Amino acid sequence: MTSTATVPAPVTRPLDLGAAALLILICAIWGGNTTAVKIASEGISPVFQAGLRSIGSGVLLMFWCWFRGIRLFKLDGSLWLGLLVGVLFSLEFGLLYVGLSMTEVSRAVLFIFTAPFVTALGAHFFVPSERLTPLKWLGLLLAFTAVAVVFSSGLTMPKPDQILGDLLCLAMGITWGIENVIIKVSRLSRIEPERILFYDLSVSAVLLMGGALLIGEAGIFAPSLRVFAGLAFAIVAVSFASYLIFTGMLRRYEAAALASFIFLSPIFGVMIATLLLGEPLTLPLLIALGLNALGIVLVNRKPRQAHRVKRPCGTKRS
Repeated sequence: MTSTATVPAPVTRPLDLGAAALLILICAIWGGNTTAVKIASEGISPVFQAGLRSIGSGVLLMFWCWFRGIRLFKLDGSLWLGLLVGVLFSLEFGLLYVGLSMTEVSRAVLFIFTAPFVTALGAHFFVPSERLTPLKWLGLLLAFTAVAVVFSSGLTMPKPDQILGDLLCLAMGITWGIENVIIKVSRLSRIEPERILFYDLSVSAVLLMGGALLIGEAGIFAPSLRVFAGLAFAIVAVSFASYLIFTGMLRRYEAAALASFIFLSPIFGVMIATLLLGEPLTLPLLIALGLNALGIVLVNRKPRQAHRVKRPCGTKRS
């Protein structure tokens, strides 16, 4: 039995404790994503790998929607916007996968996570209820500074290929932010998150696999358990589960609040490397975690409201 109920327009609200915990988990998953992509790239060419990810996640999504009774195809006027965000999604991951093949993960994440700034800035101009106050601007800047502190300590003079890879990753971050803004301000904010993700995955599967064939990529050239483990993590944890949950949160919660947490993702990437690869827990990382925590507090701080005490008529102040 399929669901035909129209999803009401969501009202954005500040993050509650449960949503914050869920968002931290998503950030941890995203923190491991660039490493998983890099590992899978040892045996699968980049654009072809991105296409495989969309196909695998799309199949999982269709099973999920069948199980939940969610209709993926409806005549509700969302088709052209859905195709647009699908094209942007394809562009994002084409840029990311090619960029990661040319630069280091520690450099790439610094540029990818410009996306929260773009999302919060777009919401500031197009969603009246999400204007950025000076305190929220400060919180976002502190959160981004935390990322810069972590990665600037390890950056060396880039090679020409690295510069191009950096620019591709920067373009990915900007494109990702633009897609998030479109979802927040358009008709797509009224449809199920599963359908938004289906637009992303179905369009990108066609465009990325077609692009890989057109440019003559090798496809799977060095299969191994390690390579397929990286691909599986990207398919199941990142592209299916985390994107589905985050798309739903994007419709319900304030963009600035989400943005402040997303800056945890690259820091989680360093922490994962510390735990799994034995890399040192450095002072810059500890400073960054403190700055990020402060930024999150500032962005999510509720404004004080003046409370008037009503007195019965005729009473006097003491």
